[in-house]
Amino acid sequence: MVTTQLTLFEDNPKVQKAIERFRAFEPEDGYYLAFSGGKDSMCIYHLAKMAGVKFTPYYNVTGIDPPELIYFIREHYPDVIFSRPKTTMWALIVKKRMPPTRLIRYCCDHLKERTGLGRFVVTGVRWAESAKRKNTRAMLELNFNSKTKNIRLNNDNDEARRMVESCIKKNKHILNPIIDWTDEDVWHFIRAHMMLEAACLRLFRVFWGLTDPYRPS
Repeated sequence: MVTTQLTLFEDNPKVQKAIERFRAFEPEDGYYLAFSGGKDSMCIYHLAKMAGVKFTPYYNVTGIDPPELIYFIREHYPDVIFSRPKTTMWALIVKKRMPPTRLIRYCCDHLKERTGLGRFVVTGVRWAESAKRKNTRAMLELNFNSKTKNIRLNNDNDEARRMVESCIKKNKHILNPIIDWTDEDVWHFIRAHMMLEAACLRLFRVFWGLTDPYRPS
């Protein structure tokens, strides 16, 4: 299966680069793959499979998760582990006395970014998502959320590997293998990989209001 997939994408340098990134930093205990059920996390899930690395996918339950998304994950990705944070979105709203906004996103810190401590976390973060991410996120992020030093690297050479090995193991490190992918790259990968079945297409188009720009009319 892996051989067939690699042959399918052998002419796509971004896919090959993402696979190389997975293999370059694979930890002994495997990756902690942050899975949201969205298009980007679907890509990193299948890229990890293609790379043949050890990983465990986790979905962070927020308490306001749409039923359609939960059903989709359970049906199409049954190996995903549902991780429940110590608090919920509703409790945070009461505590903060306001719901999160586009500019004040306190929910991410409490419900997502505090997970995976002491692990090598894989996310689907991409520069194309926003100008802020272009300026603040990198392919490899060491000592993430550390009070001492946060190291950001955009290459996977020998120096980067040595830095990973020298960093304190209890800290959280992040690998963003598709950091340089565009929306077009994501949708081409999904369509070529045949990951979007009818139920998934309905989820994206109807519930989330997203459109696959490469879907035939």
